[in-house]
Amino acid sequence: MVSLFDKLNAKKDGRDGSVSKELLSHSVAHTKNRLPKSGRRTSERSLAASVKDGSCSNSKSNKRNSSASVSGEEDKSCLISLNCLCCGVPLRFPASITKFRCSACQVTVIVKEPEINSNLESNTHISCTLEGLQMVVRRCHDDLQRLKKTGILDKERKGLIFQPVITYLLDRFHDVSILNRSFLVHDGGKNIKMLNYEVLQRFYSILSNLPTRKPYYSMLCCCNDLLKRITINKGENLQILQYRWLLIILNIPTIRTCLIRDRKSKNVFETQQIRAVSYELAKRCIGYLSNLSTKTSQQLIQSLRRTPTDNFSYQVEILNLYINFQFSRLLSNELSNRTAKNNVKPEDEMRSRLRRHHTTGHEFLSTRPISAQSNDKQGSGFTHPVNNKMKFKFFQYEEDWHIHSAAKLMFIYYVANTRRNGRGALSIQSFYNITLDFIDYKQDFDHWRGVAQKTKMNQLIEEWGNSTTKKWFSFCKYPFILSLGIKISIMEYEIRRIMEHEAEQAFLISLDKGKSVDVYFKIKVRRDVISHDSLRCIKEHQGDLLKSLRIEFVNEPGIDAGGLRKEWFFLLTKSLFNPMNGLFIYIKESSRSWFAIDPPNFDKSKGKNSQLELYYLFGVVMGLAIFNSTILDLQFPKALYKKLCSEPLSFEDYSELFPETSRNLIKMLNYTEDNFEDVFSLTFETTYRNNNWILNDSKSSKEYVTVELCENGRNVPITQSNKHEFVMKWVEFYLEKSIEPQYNKFVSGFKRVFAECNSIKLFNSEELERLVCGDEEQTKFDFKSLRSVTKYVGGFSDDSRAVCWFWEIIESWDYPLQKKLLQFVTASDRIPATGISTIPFKISLLGSHDSDDLPLAHTCFNEICLWNYSSKKKLELKLLWAINESEGYGFR
Repeated sequence: MVSLFDKLNAKKDGRDGSVSKELLSHSVAHTKNRLPKSGRRTSERSLAASVKDGSCSNSKSNKRNSSASVSGEEDKSCLISLNCLCCGVPLRFPASITKFRCSACQVTVIVKEPEINSNLESNTHISCTLEGLQMVVRRCHDDLQRLKKTGILDKERKGLIFQPVITYLLDRFHDVSILNRSFLVHDGGKNIKMLNYEVLQRFYSILSNLPTRKPYYSMLCCCNDLLKRITINKGENLQILQYRWLLIILNIPTIRTCLIRDRKSKNVFETQQIRAVSYELAKRCIGYLSNLSTKTSQQLIQSLRRTPTDNFSYQVEILNLYINFQFSRLLSNELSNRTAKNNVKPEDEMRSRLRRHHTTGHEFLSTRPISAQSNDKQGSGFTHPVNNKMKFKFFQYEEDWHIHSAAKLMFIYYVANTRRNGRGALSIQSFYNITLDFIDYKQDFDHWRGVAQKTKMNQLIEEWGNSTTKKWFSFCKYPFILSLGIKISIMEYEIRRIMEHEAEQAFLISLDKGKSVDVYFKIKVRRDVISHDSLRCIKEHQGDLLKSLRIEFVNEPGIDAGGLRKEWFFLLTKSLFNPMNGLFIYIKESSRSWFAIDPPNFDKSKGKNSQLELYYLFGVVMGLAIFNSTILDLQFPKALYKKLCSEPLSFEDYSELFPETSRNLIKMLNYTEDNFEDVFSLTFETTYRNNNWILNDSKSSKEYVTVELCENGRNVPITQSNKHEFVMKWVEFYLEKSIEPQYNKFVSGFKRVFAECNSIKLFNSEELERLVCGDEEQTKFDFKSLRSVTKYVGGFSDDSRAVCWFWEIIESWDYPLQKKLLQFVTASDRIPATGISTIPFKISLLGSHDSDDLPLAHTCFNEICLWNYSSKKKLELKLLWAINESEGYGFR
């Protein structure tokens, strides 16, 4: 199917400074594509491009690029292909065309020849300023006061008084170049111009506090016209090269409020018309910013790096609200489909689900809240989809350009956030969108991996859509938007599938070869030599690492249903971090562990070394812990997890590990006197203490070792000019070069486990640390949240006497005792990354009578078993004995 390009008469743009009464309907109405009538004059320089995207009703044409229907006189081979500057839909049009329109987002693009700079000199001094607006508003207020004194003030005259404000706004907001020169300030003495967000907010605040809405509404409509008709130069590769004007519009206050369904708001500036136009501004600003060229996107990232934290966070919030708004539209359509489900044929329902409605958001803004709709249908058999565990299917958003553009722009903000070192970087939680917890993450993940199953529905969609191209959008491409909870669900889904596949393969091999093949990865160890036995089992079963893990302790009766596995991880990590092994060093100043630079009996000149095998074992253990949903008690700095996620290291990472040394290095960098070399007298060398020199068998080992940081470093003095290079090499040595063999062996073990697991790529360093170590409470655990999800077995209930005593006792304990209790019941003193309320905690009754026996724990099921003790004091005494004297699966 070939899209049609209608040749229309070129019209000159006119602007008389007044606000048209039909401007609102023009800004939000759908523009219908019509074939040109016979005999109508057409212009060779005007073209309307009929383009299809995911929101159009005919899904068949979604699969192909838009193209132009060119007459035989035109050269069909001279076609230009580009993506729409707003929605990103592919377009094709003849090179001779200077105006075209995308029917997906209704944006008209005007291509013109670059203008000579001399013609623009008369307008270069014009800009929009806070002082200019204040001056005009002050005069209007003076006129208003004079009219009030005369007593002839009415609504019409009141509107005319503020006409100068409207004129001022229209003269400034109708031109991209004028907006780009407005609200600028130099950044910290550097020759870099930045948006002054404080002045911009005061500018909008003045307009919001005027006694009439007309100036504010006129500004919105003017911005809407500017966004709907974008002009680009031919010499700019048909790209938008300026972005500041888009940020100015994006920070208009009503853009945020229009995305929030607050129908009780009494703000006079939140009328239906203002909300509708504000939504138009939001979707097009986000669209343009997400489709900037690579060079302009890098400039935007540099600008966002220097944006104040509050303003940066505000813009991230707008993007999340915009995504929520788009999914609320999908939910509204789903509700409409469900209400008519009993009266619709299956094939009609399928077509309605596949249909893409092209809307501007104006219709949805005027609908009733979802809660009101659900309340109206109570008692009529209506079930709210959220309560029914409804999931947004992949096909509902895979072609929605609104969601695509918001996700792409969010990626730009995320990259900028990672580069905001020392400028108030946001945590990863600020980018989470909880609405995405309701997507069908299995479909999304399978599509991201490219192994989506060809179900009948998928085949039907491809047949109806005549699809020959592959869709590449998936939220897994933008994992920073997904919450940690849904990422863990995705990982559990993939791991479960891998384990099932491994078990199935083992069963088939056993049938084929006629011998027993274990479907589990079994490790049998002795407690006193747990490191040696574990390393031996892992080496002997390299092909079984992806199977479900089962642990057996020699001469112990325990059966592994999860508890033995936790015990094995706990004891093995404790053994590996034993100072006598010398694998890791403990740094007192930061309370963190790090790789030992010179482990015992380690020769860097040898290609293979027995000591490195223990680092490989530790890498496998960390991978298996994640693979088997077990939390480890590790005290590594963030630098380790950044290295695992291939994120760049910084001086802040070194400061976390060596805070005292970093403070001294900062003092050196801040010293600017001329006698720098005389004061410090340093060269490009570093000396470290070999913490394992006593353990080394070699008599030639020394307690202190000096290393050159560069070639001939002992003869290179540190000066004012090279001191920054010295600090960079210093940090690089301690975080990377000095531990390279040890770390590489550790990574090889970690990646050996996750060789076939793609979901690990969804986590960044901050999330990976929480995934491995859980959340460590610094003061006390939130046992009230744990109590709210606790299940009771054997006759206990939440108001039972012994149960009430139990919660009162543990809440009164200090933090170390609470950790011991958690270790006793769950085999880990850490809480999961998703919070303590996600622990499936149980309390069961051992007997209805009093007893002198101690409480028991089933760590496999996070269950503690209590007797019906006669007093609170006795219960506390028995608990203290149990948590302090227990070891393994018995008592000392």
